[in-house]
Amino acid sequence: MASEPTTRPSGPLGALRLCVAEVRAYPGRVIGVAVACALTATGVGACLLLLAAVSGPSYPEGSAAGAAAKDAQSLLGLLLTLLLMSAVLVTGSTVALWTNQRLGQFAVLRALGVTAGRLRALVVADVALVALAPSAVAAVAGTVPAAGFGRRLLIERELFPAAVDLPSAGQTWAIAAGACLGTCAVAVLAALASVLAAGRVQPIDLLKDQSLALAPPRRNVGRLVAGIAMVLMLCGPLVALMVAMDLPPVLQGALVMGLATVVIPTLAVLAPWFVPLLVGPCCAVLRLDRKAGRIAAAGLRAAPARTTAIAVPVLLAVGTVVCLLGSGATIGAAVQQQTEQALRADAVVTAEPGNQLPARPAGLPGGSTVAPIATRVTAPPSFYDNKPKPTRAWGVDGAALRSVLDLGEQQGRLDELAPGTFAAGSTEATSHHWNLGQVVTFTLADGQAAQLRLVAVYQRDLAFPSYVLPADLALAHTPAPYADRVLLRGDPSAWELRPGQRLATRADYLAHLRPRNVQDDMASRLIVSVVGGYALLAVANTCAIAQRDRRSQRAHLRALGLGRGQLLRCVVYEVLASALVGTVLAVATAGICLVPLAGAVGQGVLPALDVPWTVGVLLGVLAATAVPAALAARPLRGIRSQFATGSA
Repeated sequence: MASEPTTRPSGPLGALRLCVAEVRAYPGRVIGVAVACALTATGVGACLLLLAAVSGPSYPEGSAAGAAAKDAQSLLGLLLTLLLMSAVLVTGSTVALWTNQRLGQFAVLRALGVTAGRLRALVVADVALVALAPSAVAAVAGTVPAAGFGRRLLIERELFPAAVDLPSAGQTWAIAAGACLGTCAVAVLAALASVLAAGRVQPIDLLKDQSLALAPPRRNVGRLVAGIAMVLMLCGPLVALMVAMDLPPVLQGALVMGLATVVIPTLAVLAPWFVPLLVGPCCAVLRLDRKAGRIAAAGLRAAPARTTAIAVPVLLAVGTVVCLLGSGATIGAAVQQQTEQALRADAVVTAEPGNQLPARPAGLPGGSTVAPIATRVTAPPSFYDNKPKPTRAWGVDGAALRSVLDLGEQQGRLDELAPGTFAAGSTEATSHHWNLGQVVTFTLADGQAAQLRLVAVYQRDLAFPSYVLPADLALAHTPAPYADRVLLRGDPSAWELRPGQRLATRADYLAHLRPRNVQDDMASRLIVSVVGGYALLAVANTCAIAQRDRRSQRAHLRALGLGRGQLLRCVVYEVLASALVGTVLAVATAGICLVPLAGAVGQGVLPALDVPWTVGVLLGVLAATAVPAALAARPLRGIRSQFATGSA
């Protein structure tokens, strides 16, 4: 194996030689940064291409293309931010690991007369060179295909104007070059802490034991005080807000991700206190394998820093997936349940994308039809919203609506709906403290004010509009009115289906119901994909790099009679137990965030989960821990090879 470079580097060629020697001798150290930079350059370049494409044209006011362009800009801006933040996290942590492993090399350079400033410059150049090649290749080869795939994906979900093409070749090359240089700059900025640490190395450090790769999270008073402060000042108030106050379910769902973003860092700060408590049960289970399991358990107890370094990104990956997608799945399950309980119609007619149903559709021969008018109203300010926005509402005959939908009337009756009255969902009535008979001033869809009297409060407002108005009022004050859907009672086959319409029986409608908003769903999955993917990359880097410092341990274990299979089990047991600790912390995070939401939407104490994505990220954790650790440790080598490697 190549040895550490010990000659004194000079000039740009010295930095290049140092980088090449590093890559040749220990490719595992730099592969994580290279992959992160390649992914970041591709993603950033594709986002910038799509942003440039969608921001160039001008769109008619209120057009579908303009709305899609705004949705695309919001999603792409969010994705761009997440890519850069995650790249900083992965690059910074990985460079910190390999810099800590090179302290002996840096001490040699200092002993040969390299100044602290020159050493820092060498590390900066090292990181920049490692980032430049993969970023350039990915930006040139991956930007356009990734942008094309993203454009098709967004168009399918009606989040990107179909008529908008990618920018010209000149602009594409400029964006690719900018993505490459920007990624290199991000890598260097993320490595600044390691650069400063490298400059502080002194020649006397050659006399110290260079055993370690992971700087342990110390259990000091400052860290403990910071963690307790985060619990009391961030986590506590948000949990109390969700549990103690009667917040609307949608607002609670929005709070879930905010709570998760403070709970996860809090657990990471307090990890030195949590991890030893969770390591104990893991060690008890590992000891069931009397030889390999006991050795793995001893390794877990002896190196809590390594366990913490693996557990924290696992917590980030699993916790983000479970909390963010779990909140959407929980609300979606509640919407599905309310729709199933409410729907009495035999069939439902809806409009195809880009089409609208007539406000007064034809009747159903031998049956009846109810066509709620889609409109919007703006309620007075409330305690939760001092600047209310227009809210979805229906304009319909109350008695007819009761024949096809059971909205779960809590107070009053919908068949009392008449001119000058309205019905409200329990969420809005509770948040505004309205009582039956109270007169409320609304702003209607055309901007005119109307004073309406509350005659009914219904429960199932999560699946259906927040307000129900008289049909004539909605028709008179809604520009270009159309029916939200048509609910049929009778034989669905007698309905005259027109172009742009879809007819589904009650069973088919419920089976294909999409209770989650397309844009929110897309944004959630983008967040999960980026954050989870980079977190798993950080896990893989940590598991691989940490094995370099344990070569002599593995060689001695083989010499003491441990077989190749047993040594492999030791390596895999240890990293999987560390990942299990992170998963347990993620489950605790999900309980804190999702249980209050599940209770608020009527799902009991058990929230719903997005099972495919949850299973996928757990399989990703399994692969990101076991495979890199096993490949880096090479436990199937012979005893002589183990000793030769361990002494290199």
